[in-house]
Amino acid sequence: MSSGEPIFHPTVELDFLDEGQIAVVTLVDKARSNAMSPEMGDVFRAVVEKLKIAPNLRVTVICGHGRDFSIGGARQMLSGLAAPNLSFDARRTFMLEFYQRWLSILEIPVPTIAAIQGECIGIAPIFACAADIAIAEDTTRFQITFTNLGFYPGMALSYLLPRAVNRQHSNWMLIAARPFSGRQAAEAGLVAKSVVPGRLMAEALATAREIAANEPLTTRMLTQALRITREQLQPALESDGRRQAESYGTRAFRERIALYLPEHYQSA
Repeated sequence: MSSGEPIFHPTVELDFLDEGQIAVVTLVDKARSNAMSPEMGDVFRAVVEKLKIAPNLRVTVICGHGRDFSIGGARQMLSGLAAPNLSFDARRTFMLEFYQRWLSILEIPVPTIAAIQGECIGIAPIFACAADIAIAEDTTRFQITFTNLGFYPGMALSYLLPRAVNRQHSNWMLIAARPFSGRQAAEAGLVAKSVVPGRLMAEALATAREIAANEPLTTRMLTQALRITREQLQPALESDGRRQAESYGTRAFRERIALYLPEHYQSA
């Protein structure tokens, strides 16, 4: 398979538009509202490796198939992390590996645009923080639900979010865990703009084509200069891995996650 050919996988799809200048990466686990599982993360990282060698690539759009962008961490994964037989080190290692799968978005060598619709819950708002540009629908429902569920946020979200919005907004989003709309996200600066429902992909692709029309080498250099690196994030990731591992071992997390999970996951 050449680097410019599409990928169609049960959890992530990759397609190319405009003679390979625009890549569209789609989360497609519609049955689970595009929940972010380790398995989906592996495919996402493989897609990133393909994008690194795509010869004509100038911009990448990341979106979710169906009604929702993503409801965040997969529920079965969270249920497993609550298992009392798991050690602190096993939980910590698992989370650090989980972060690396999804933060491979920072290795995409061209500008990234996150197009966010429907529900964007839990850890899924990391895409708004890590993408170079994020666009949402006015009615997109964001909620960062970690304090609701009794565990510490991961993937350097508590580091990245205050870089995108001011301190008061980030505290409101993280600590109060209040839901907020795509329009509110645009007002706070979490996304570049919000659009009326039904216009999201048209707006994302219009922005992508504006970027693709620019001089590509300069655009790539500027994108890399503006973007935070995974090396810069590593201290925050190490701290998050420890704190999340501690959270998963608590009775409060087990009780709250049991209420959140569907019945057939509660015994996992």
